[in-house]
Amino acid sequence: MRVDRLPYEGLPRAVRRAVDARVGEGCPRADMRTGNSSALASLFFPPSAEKVFVKGLPLSHERAEELEAEAVVNPFLPPCAPRLRWRTEAGGWLLLGFQGVTATPWAWFADGSAHVEPVAAVLRELSVTPAPEVVRGTPWDRWGAYCAPGDEALLRGDRLVHSDPVATNFLLEEGGRAWLTDWAWAMRGPGWIDTAVWGMRLVLDGKQSPEQAARWAASVPAFARAPRAAVRVLTEAEARSWEDWRDHGTPGLDETVTAARAWAAVWA
Repeated sequence: MRVDRLPYEGLPRAVRRAVDARVGEGCPRADMRTGNSSALASLFFPPSAEKVFVKGLPLSHERAEELEAEAVVNPFLPPCAPRLRWRTEAGGWLLLGFQGVTATPWAWFADGSAHVEPVAAVLRELSVTPAPEVVRGTPWDRWGAYCAPGDEALLRGDRLVHSDPVATNFLLEEGGRAWLTDWAWAMRGPGWIDTAVWGMRLVLDGKQSPEQAARWAASVPAFARAPRAAVRVLTEAEARSWEDWRDHGTPGLDETVTAARAWAAVWA
């Protein structure tokens, strides 16, 4: 479900007071224009402290559990993830303050972009990172409805999976360091899952051909070693999931469906 972004001045007074207590009243900020999972998403620039990125939602919102999940998993994440600095509740809202990062608004996934290799490096690191005990969700929980019952074993694993490697979740600093944000959908599974999903995003977000995307995906050893049957199951399930969303009336998904179907065809 998409979340409408609220201007900072439009937040409840108790929420603004809670944020001001952390970053300083009148602290300079930049309101984020990307993303659709938080009603508040702003980068603050305290004069004498590190930058802080603040996300927030009403506790009553159906996606507040995702924000809480992001807070729980953060201490166990690899260095590519900004650190959670604080968590607080105020005015019926849940607020999270993360290590602030000054970077590109999002990664550019085109073939030949200087961003693609740093992103691939993050996926290589992530593919060998064990999932902490606090992460219990699995790829089957998300994609199982679009698979055959006997396919579950192909999607089992014990690596940490981000599961949403879209261009807007990668931030690139000057100098090439890549950050991976928005860990609300973290799960445990095979180390190749994120790369399999990323391949579709190279086609969709980067306008790469499926063949170009496949070459980049192969640069992640966990994916290069993955059973082709397992990749086929996952990419087909991803395509079916987007088709399902489109067929149930979600607007603007035709391009996404086309990219997902083209990427799945490589592994059919």
